[in-house]
Order: sequence, then C-alpha cells, then structure tokens
Amino acid sequence: MKYSIEIGKIIEGSLKHDQTKVINYTNQLISKLETDGETRAVAKFKKLLSAQTEMSLTAMGNNAKSLSIPVDTESRTTLADIIYPDENNIEVILSKRNADKLDSFILSYKNADKLNDLGIGVSNTLLLYGPPGCGKTKCAYLIAKQLNLPLVIARLDSLISSYLGTTAKNIRNLFEFAQKIPCVLFLDEFDAIAKARDDNNELGELKRVVNSLLQNVDSMSKDSLLLAATNHQQLLDSAVWRRFDYKLEIELPDKEAISKLIYLFTGHMGTLSEKDVTELSTLFFGLSGAEIEELITKSIRNAVIHNHSFDKKNIYEEYFILQNILPQNCNDTRKLLQIKAKYLRKCNEKIFSLQVIADVLGSSKTTIQKIIKEADIHE
Repeated sequence: MKYSIEIGKIIEGSLKHDQTKVINYTNQLISKLETDGETRAVAKFKKLLSAQTEMSLTAMGNNAKSLSIPVDTESRTTLADIIYPDENNIEVILSKRNADKLDSFILSYKNADKLNDLGIGVSNTLLLYGPPGCGKTKCAYLIAKQLNLPLVIARLDSLISSYLGTTAKNIRNLFEFAQKIPCVLFLDEFDAIAKARDDNNELGELKRVVNSLLQNVDSMSKDSLLLAATNHQQLLDSAVWRRFDYKLEIELPDKEAISKLIYLFTGHMGTLSEKDVTELSTLFFGLSGAEIEELITKSIRNAVIHNHSFDKKNIYEEYFILQNILPQNCNDTRKLLQIKAKYLRKCNEKIFSLQVIADVLGSSKTTIQKIIKEADIHE
C-alpha cells in the first residue's frame, strides 16, 4: 500500500492520543501527495490540519524549526541537534563499494510500500563503523538528504549524565522524540553508550545504560530510522550488533574516491591537471578523507598567507610534513631533496618517474637521478 509508513504512523499516533505525531506525519503525507500530484487529497488533509487550534510542530520545511527538543533534566541542555533538509548541504564522496551498500539501504526505505505489501518490512537500522575520518558522520547526512528528512544528531555531552538513572531516561526521551516526527535519528560515537556488558572495567550504571538502549531499539517502530556510528566496533556489546539490520564498514577511500576528493577540495583553486590528480591520488592511498581534506586545506592556507601562487608543490610539501619523513632541524637542502625524491620513487616508480619527481620538487631530472643513485649506494 502506498504511503504505508505515514498512514501507519498517523494511526499509531491517534491510538496513543499523540497529536504531535499525527500532525507531523500528516504533513509528511501531504508532502508526498504533493510530489505525486494528488491535489484533491492534499487540499483535504490541509483543511483537516488547519481546523486544529494548535499547530506546534510540523515535520518538514521552515516551520519545522520550532521543534521542542527534549533536554537533560539536570543540565537543561538539549539532547540533540537537528539538521533540516534545507540546511543539509554536505557533499559525500565514498568508494564505489561503500556507495553501493549505502544506496541499498536508502532504496530499501524508499521502497517501503512495496516491501510492506510483501510482508517483508523495511530495514530501518544501520551501523556504520571503520577508521576515523572516513565519512561515517557524513553518510548520516547523505541518508537524511536523500530521504529529505531532518537529521536528529544525539548530543553525547548531554545524553550521558553523572546522575544515576538519568542517562537511561535521556535515551528513552530521545527515542520517543524521534518517533514523533519523520526523521533520521543518528547516534555518533556509539560505543560511548553501547559498550559490551562483560567489560569488567565498566561501572554497573553503564551496563544498565546498554540494557536501556536495547529496550528502546526493540520498541522502536519499524517505520523509524536509526543510524549509529563508531570508530571502535570491537567495544560494542554483541546484543547491540544484532539489533542492526545493516552493518556497513566505511573503509578508507579508494583511488577513484581520492581523485574526487582532491577535485572537491581544490576545485575553487582550479590549478591541478588530470595528471597531477592521478599522481596525488597514488600518493594519498591509505589516507582518510579527513586527512586529505586537512592536508589540502593547510596547503591552500599557507599559499594564501605567504602570498604564493597555489600549485601541486604546496600539497606535496604538506604531505611530507604529515608523513614526518623530514629530519628535525635539517638545513641541508640537498639532503632534504634526496629524502623527498627517494620517498616518491619508492611510492610508485611507474607514476613517479624521474621527470615527474623533478617537476614536483622543482629540480632537474639529472639531479634527481644522481641523488637517488647516491642514496641507493649508501643503503
């Protein structure tokens, strides 16, 4: 049945006398009906809503920004931040493997009506894990953007309380809030509240928090979306793993993704050729997206503040600093040139020919050939 998610939520809200949920999901239904050109149904539902004296919440658009986010009872700080669709402008670049798996999760939710008709149900939970800086948080933004839903990002500094029982209560309040509106609930740094309960180093209170988390995930409607991300998947409780339909390891970017990242971060400078990007993507293999962004940003910043023209040489110099290959307090220009040349040559002899290295380091091919040969002799 079409619009099964919205209709189910509206009925659920009505049975529980939850006007907030009814209003929010009716607005979500109106939005979908408008997209499908169902003008008569749109007019009917809008008329029903306008008859209500209180319109405190709507799920989408500019009016949704008055949402009453739950707060921690002790500190009075909000338990989450909300990123609305019109504010969600983050670009996400992933390897093809990661992108395909993420698309599969998004398509599952987009085809909820078909799946519900077959009695299969929607995959509504996704656990993202992998090394820091690989785009797990950005994946949450991408999913919310693709589904045109607000992204509700849990604030761990507010969620976790030093008061006995308050953390579990905060988790419950956040889950209840996220089920009142069409949204994507995102729990970043998930291991902070989902550690294994057999960890003897943890206090009993944190173990009770995991129990509370599991109960809230179990009671969550299948029509609601839950995402979680962690850099330390080995710390998660085994029962937590079983609660997630999709589990996606966000790996380090492949060469194709690295090339796209380089174009993205240097695009406004417009100075790199396709050959330059091929060389750099080879050099950057093994770095995270965050490291690549930081490296390129630093190279651009240094060129600007020192009033130098920006080119690939700026990026290479920052890369050598990042890899810490240059000895401290070394003023021997020839020695530094030799270290850099030898490093690039070992990286990939096919890509980093003697002439390419000479161009990168601002030297001659003859000099590069000579100093590399000298280094080989002394090894």
